[in-house]
Amino acid sequence: MKKNLDQLHFPRIGMLLTTLLVLGGLCAFLWWTRNRSDVYAQRAAAAAARGDWDQAMKLGSQADSADQGDRINALSYQKALTLLEGGDLTAAREQFLQLGEYEDAALRVLECTYGLAEQAEQAGRYDEAREGFLAATGYKDALDRADACRYALAEAALLDGDSQLAFERFLALGDYRDAAQRARAIASELTGETDQDLAVMLAQGYTAADWEKRVRLNHIHESLANRRLAAGHRHAVFITDAGTVRAAGENDQGQCDVGEWTDMAAVDAGYAHTLGLTKDGRVLAAGDNSQGQCDVDGWTDVVQIFCGPWDSYGLRADGTVLHCGFTELPTLSGWTDVITLGAGDMALFAVRKNGSLLSSHADQAKDWQGLCAVCAAGHVPTGLKEDGTLLSDSRDLSGWTDVVAIDSSTTLLVGLRVDGTLLAAPLMPVSDGFLVDLRSEKNVIGLSLAGTYALVLHEDGTLTAPGASGSILDLCDAER
Repeated sequence: MKKNLDQLHFPRIGMLLTTLLVLGGLCAFLWWTRNRSDVYAQRAAAAAARGDWDQAMKLGSQADSADQGDRINALSYQKALTLLEGGDLTAAREQFLQLGEYEDAALRVLECTYGLAEQAEQAGRYDEAREGFLAATGYKDALDRADACRYALAEAALLDGDSQLAFERFLALGDYRDAAQRARAIASELTGETDQDLAVMLAQGYTAADWEKRVRLNHIHESLANRRLAAGHRHAVFITDAGTVRAAGENDQGQCDVGEWTDMAAVDAGYAHTLGLTKDGRVLAAGDNSQGQCDVDGWTDVVQIFCGPWDSYGLRADGTVLHCGFTELPTLSGWTDVITLGAGDMALFAVRKNGSLLSSHADQAKDWQGLCAVCAAGHVPTGLKEDGTLLSDSRDLSGWTDVVAIDSSTTLLVGLRVDGTLLAAPLMPVSDGFLVDLRSEKNVIGLSLAGTYALVLHEDGTLTAPGASGSILDLCDAER
């Protein structure tokens, strides 16, 4: 009987143990499922604490959760900070670059770039240092340090006996320190000409006729009426002789609600917003403000305005730049001595008083000189020189001469020549009829481009709109 009872107990105990094991395994599985991400995150943090970044990243990537990307970014950021604090600026910069807009990574990129430029400057590698400081424009005194490096390079050329190179470098610095005076003095020595203005012209290789032409082109450039008209994505605006503003086209965002604007000096248009500059330096805005592009209240002492598709810019009389809108542009705070801007889609370019170029994107900074204007043609810069020629790394514009103004859209680059005709270079496919109409325009004194049409002002005050349709054409027929 006892044997039979034992035979009954053993299967029951086995079943109980099996059940317990299954329940324990299930509980462990449920616990692991619930806490897996936290465990991996803790292990990743421990690996990071001991400097094992490869293991930390591997463990962080195994934390399968909604915030996995944030965890990995946080680890990458911590690694970048560790590299920065350890003095490995090159590796830190690359790590911060990979983080994009995470936290203050963009600002940290500038910090690393600035530090690398400082190291190059201290080692006497002034060309490398200058490029680095230019790329870090907006961080501390980077722009001034870049000019200091060019000044040092000019002095070095003078010590090496290369007076021509020294002249060119001092001249490119404009009003920086005593660079202009030193350039004039060297020019007199090079040419033997006592009239220093004439000596500077001759030292640059200009003849008297060339110089006269350059002065004339620059005068025409400054007297053009480009800022009197603006072509938006599907709307257009124009300043009348009385200083009021007329608008036509789509008004779904209120971008054409400018009828109350008076005493205006300039207008510009974005995708669905409009900016206006009053003669006393205030800025007005109408239309889409989803990205804060119309938040211009309080802007004063402004002399020029510019629109990107979802951004607004104001150039102040002191050569600094104001901005509101979609695009993050941490470099703008360090821009000085700016005389004009070229706004594109999430990019901004500027010409300084000394004729050099600034870019909101370090990889698009160019060592261009002698500029009077710039535009964002296909999101990369195209520069107009004071001698009427153009600079571009993305297309051959060597045949463009005697140009006094340029404008661009995402699809087209257009140049206005001194004789009032237009040159056009497609950046994307456009209709042949549009190009033919543009190139047939005569006596042009003002121009603004949109993606599929242009607004053109003529010497006699008439407006045309090649490529446009609907009410924008009605704007051309209205009284001035």
